[in-house]
Amino acid sequence: MSTLTQPLPLRERNRRRTRADILDAAAEALGDGGYAATTLEELSRRAGLARGTLYAHFPGGREEIVRAVYLRIAEEVDERGRTLRGRETGAPDRIAALARALTERTATPSGRFYGSTAADVVPVLADIAGGTSAAFEALIRTDLADARTAGDLPRGSDLDALTTALSGALRASAARTAAAPETVDAQVGAVRSLACGLLAAPSH
Repeated sequence: MSTLTQPLPLRERNRRRTRADILDAAAEALGDGGYAATTLEELSRRAGLARGTLYAHFPGGREEIVRAVYLRIAEEVDERGRTLRGRETGAPDRIAALARALTERTATPSGRFYGSTAADVVPVLADIAGGTSAAFEALIRTDLADARTAGDLPRGSDLDALTTALSGALRASAARTAAAPETVDAQVGAVRSLACGLLAAPSH
C-alpha cells in the first residue's frame, strides 16, 4: 500500500491559499496601523479580495481574522522556539534561543503586532492570548531546574521568581524589537546575559 500523501483537491488548495492571503494582509495591516486601522475595507484592498470573500472565510469578520492572525503567529513562535532550543545545551543558550524565536518574529512587519499588542485589541484576544508565553515559561523553568540540579544555580533559588523575571525580559525584548527590528541580536544577547548572571551568582 502506498504511503504517499494524496494531493489536496484544487478547491481545497485554493481555499487555503485565499485564507492565508487574508491572514497575511491582516498581519501586515495590524503591524502598520494597529487594530483600529485594520478594517475590512483595508483588508479587502490589501488582499485584493471582495469583502464577501472575507466573510466567506471568516464569518466573524475582523475580530475572527485578528484572532486567527494572533494564533498563527503564536504557533510559529512556539515551533521555532522549540526547534532552536533543542539545538542548544546549557540554560543560557536554551533560554536565549526562545528569545531569538520571539524577537525575530516580532521584528518582521507581519509579526510586529504580536510584540506590541495595543489596548484596543486586548479584549479581542483576551481568551486566547498568552499560550506561547506560558509554554515558554514552562521551558525556562525546566532549564533553570536542570541547572540547579547540576549545581549551576544556587540551591536556594526561587525558580518561580526567576522564571517570571526571565519571561518578562522576553516579552519586553519582543516589544522593543517590534518597534526597533535592528535590535534583535542585542535583545537576545541581553537575555542570555541575564541567564548567565543567574548561573554565576554565588551560592548561599
